[in-house]
Amino acid sequence: MSLYDALVYPVLITLFLSLCLRLLLRFLRNSPLQYLPGPRPESWFTGNLGQLFNSKGLRYHHDLVQRYGGVVKVYGFFGDEQLYVSDPSALYSIILKDQDAFDETRVFIETNKVIFGEGLVATTGDHHKRQRKLVTPIFSTANLRKLTPVFYEIAHKLVDALSKDANISKGNEKNPIDMASWMSRVALESVGQTVLGYSFDPLQTPSSNPYTSAVRELIPTLFSLSLLRQFAPFLANLGSRSFRRRLVEHTPIRAVQKVKNMSDVMYNTARTILRQKTAEGGDVASTNEAGGKDLLRILVKENSKALHGDKLSEDEIIGQMTVLIFGAQDTTSSALSRLLYMLATHPQVQEKLRAEMMEARNSGSLDENGDLDYDTLMSMPWMDAVLKETLRLYPPVPFVRRTATETRRIPLWRPVHSDRPAHPPMESIVIPEGTTLFLGLAATNRSEDIWGLDAKEWKPERWLRPKSASSTVKEDGPRLPGIYGNGMLTFLGGERSCVGYKFAQVEIKTILATLLSSFAFSPTGDKIVWNLSQIISPSVRKEIIHPSSSREVHEQQGLPLVVRPIAELIDQ
Repeated sequence: MSLYDALVYPVLITLFLSLCLRLLLRFLRNSPLQYLPGPRPESWFTGNLGQLFNSKGLRYHHDLVQRYGGVVKVYGFFGDEQLYVSDPSALYSIILKDQDAFDETRVFIETNKVIFGEGLVATTGDHHKRQRKLVTPIFSTANLRKLTPVFYEIAHKLVDALSKDANISKGNEKNPIDMASWMSRVALESVGQTVLGYSFDPLQTPSSNPYTSAVRELIPTLFSLSLLRQFAPFLANLGSRSFRRRLVEHTPIRAVQKVKNMSDVMYNTARTILRQKTAEGGDVASTNEAGGKDLLRILVKENSKALHGDKLSEDEIIGQMTVLIFGAQDTTSSALSRLLYMLATHPQVQEKLRAEMMEARNSGSLDENGDLDYDTLMSMPWMDAVLKETLRLYPPVPFVRRTATETRRIPLWRPVHSDRPAHPPMESIVIPEGTTLFLGLAATNRSEDIWGLDAKEWKPERWLRPKSASSTVKEDGPRLPGIYGNGMLTFLGGERSCVGYKFAQVEIKTILATLLSSFAFSPTGDKIVWNLSQIISPSVRKEIIHPSSSREVHEQQGLPLVVRPIAELIDQ
């Protein structure tokens, strides 16, 4: 018997027996979820997971809500009953009011623990609260104000790099620029400089940093392992840490080995940077190239002042570093790509936004480097409206998952109608302990009950309405528990909300303002599709018709846009 067989067979037997026990217990008791509506399982083995975790699954997520309503029963492995929740009152309970009874899934925690270490996304309970207490203050308005020149410095490097691209001057559909690739690069460099004080990608040459590749490829690779990752809680309890490492090393699955290697690169890079800064004596007065303090130095300083029981260990700080870099890079690049696409396809809004910036510049609201100052940047109505509306309608992360740690009854905004005609409508539901939930963030952000009949339309002007005349949300609508934009769920809410959501706003606004001051963007004739890999990303779909009349569809990641210098348009 090979070493791999000796390691894997006991694992498979343990998994099989655990699943059999769960199925037996479920068979012996009546489920309180039995009357909820929902689709039939696609497979007896994977249930509906193959549809939910599918790169083309955005339509399936949308149709679930449209067809079945705010609470839908879906199936996991071997008929495990799970819920897809988008009802606003239910989400208010799950995310905020009763958040003590709904936590991250063990799949999420155990996977993140392996990849990122003991960071915010890999801890729960008091451990998570202790970490959040130390990390949250580094994103204060005062610190973000100091970081704004750093964001601008990097954004100007992006403009310089784009200006040297031969396709820019041609400015036609035959010579587009892949802006998704550039948004990925600028997002990583921005978060690297501001969080770690470290340059991953100077934006002047093709990127060759192994950390850069690891961060960019991690999410798509993990998403390809979505079904396999469901067994992470079982594997986490098998033997010692060294045994589990050997198990992973001998797993003959290419994607698993790729994740292991990417995790090693991220951990080793973060540890090297942290130890370098620690060796410098935690000198928080030291600055990066743009003259601002990186957040890691601030975190190290705050950690040194914390009480003994609140201090973060080296591995915990490394965990925060990798989580902040990873979390900020992919979501920000996704949001920036979507923003540029929406502005390119809505030129009148792009012009209004550019005019607003020019008016602000002409009024003298500039910093010492000639850029819009922090207060002006964060208070421009059209800029804020475009960002909020894009993040509302197209959140980079369309759903998250939770697990019920206690049995709870939660209220519903709209009664759920069973697929069994004789059963009365349900105005509340009991969620049993151990139930896995999909929280439909995108679905709730598009709810007509909350945002009105035009909820599914991209209308930045909805955020410009005077509050005295009408509100962005319906006055008689339900409350949402989100921390941003009238409760929208893009950055979640409660104790698991995005700790860096204000950081993301500053980063996005500085990059967008700098780009729009130099370039105009317009669409090509390409068909752009948005795929799900946990975080949404764009691709170009092309259909090839062969001489035999057969059709073949190809997709390639990217967002080609026609990019033209503003100066060229003025000269015309």
